[in-house]
Amino acid sequence: MTRSTKVLSLPPAADQHDHQHHQLVFGLEGDTAFELVGHSREVRIGHGCLVPCATDHIFSGLGDNRILVLDLPTESDDRLQQERIDRLFQQASYFHCPPELQLLLRSLSREIEYNPQDALLQEACSNTLICALQRQLDQSLPLRIQGKLNLDLLNDYIDTHMDRRLPVEELAGLFCLSSSQFFARFRDQTGLTPSQYVSERRLQAVRQALLHAPDSIAQLAGRYGFCNQSALTRAFRLRFDMSPAQFRRQRSDQPPEDHAKQP
Repeated sequence: MTRSTKVLSLPPAADQHDHQHHQLVFGLEGDTAFELVGHSREVRIGHGCLVPCATDHIFSGLGDNRILVLDLPTESDDRLQQERIDRLFQQASYFHCPPELQLLLRSLSREIEYNPQDALLQEACSNTLICALQRQLDQSLPLRIQGKLNLDLLNDYIDTHMDRRLPVEELAGLFCLSSSQFFARFRDQTGLTPSQYVSERRLQAVRQALLHAPDSIAQLAGRYGFCNQSALTRAFRLRFDMSPAQFRRQRSDQPPEDHAKQP
């Protein structure tokens, strides 16, 4: 068979089959249901499953969903590539994706979705994900630093997806935790709820953009995840005691620093 890599959505009606190739599935958005060798599990963001050749499986979508599917041949002329695939598909299983892999998956899935006819790019992205997942399964990558949630990785994820809503369950999936577990641990560690933390990061990003970017406030609202300019203005005023327009005007009125006078 020819290797295939695609982003798709599963319909709500359950389907069942097997196939003569291996299949690697990553959750991207929403929820999907899979049953492998008698074990059922939801595959959502931060999760995936390995379906070896000839493994009977049942699958369906649970509302709006997007998954990345890699169809891989059981035999390849590339010996090193085939060794990786053979090791990966020794048995059917579910897996968790740590934040590092999630960030990589998001970037590569966009490339795959936007360039469906570029066979070389599709194969390169597929190989990268196979190697990254194999490394993750061989040695558990740390989701926490000294018992704490890795906020650097979380910040990277928030910054990458700042233009859209980030529900708690999606952030929890990065750390392979339930929403309630993540919420409790996050609040204990930061003193903020996840939504407060994301909102603060958005507003700080807007504040920096008002200083350095020429975009209109309406454009900044869309870029940083606010539904419209009014929503951004309300949140910004509540946080900084002035509107975005007032902040930009105040800063533009300040004379530039005279660096020549500095010692």
